[in-house]
Parts: sequence; C-alpha cells; structure tokens
Amino acid sequence: MRAAAAAAFVVLALAASGCGSGVGRVESGPADTSKGKALFIERCGACHTLKEANGTGTVGPNLDEALKGKDAAFIHESIVDPNKEIAAGYPKDLMPGNFGTSLSPKQIDDLVALLSQAANG
Repeated sequence: MRAAAAAAFVVLALAASGCGSGVGRVESGPADTSKGKALFIERCGACHTLKEANGTGTVGPNLDEALKGKDAAFIHESIVDPNKEIAAGYPKDLMPGNFGTSLSPKQIDDLVALLSQAANG
C-alpha cells in the first residue's frame, strides 16, 4: 500500500512539474517568433487578444494595444512578474505569476520576440 501511494505521489509530482511537457527542457539559440506564436496560442490566447497569433481572449488586456511602444525588457518583466505593472482596469493576480518558472528561459525569449514584433512592427 505504501509503495502504491509513493508511486502515485511521484506521478503527481512529475505531472505538476511539467515532466513530459517540454517544460524545463534546456534550449538555446536565438529567439524564434514562430515558436513564440505557438506558445502564445497554447498558453496565452485564451486570455489575451493578439492579432499576430489570432488570439481573441478578453480576460486579460488586448496586447495589440497594451504593448504598443513597449520594449522587450518591459514585455519580459510583464511575463515573469505580471503584478509589477498592471494594465488599467485589471485586478492584481489576474495573470498567473508562475510563468517565470513554468516556462524555460528560451520559451520566454521566444514569446518576448513575438510580442515585441507584434507591438512594434
């Protein structure tokens, strides 16, 4: 019985940590907007509008508007620390605060590249 409980705990822990999902995988190289777009569609598009990725979510800010003129550093910070500067009209803690740990640095770079391109042409 203890072995079964321990095995179940390990499976749950691996699932919660993203094992098998690509999360935590070490990647390197230049930022890739096409990977950023795929990631946006998968993880962000349900909540945010972004024309470039066909995102039509309305839970969070329209990123075509909210990020216009913002630099890559601001966009990066908005992903990893979303409560640092909150878009007008939105409450604190609306966006999950764990993207800095649940996404790899490469995934964040890819997402920032896409969002920078979309916001600033």
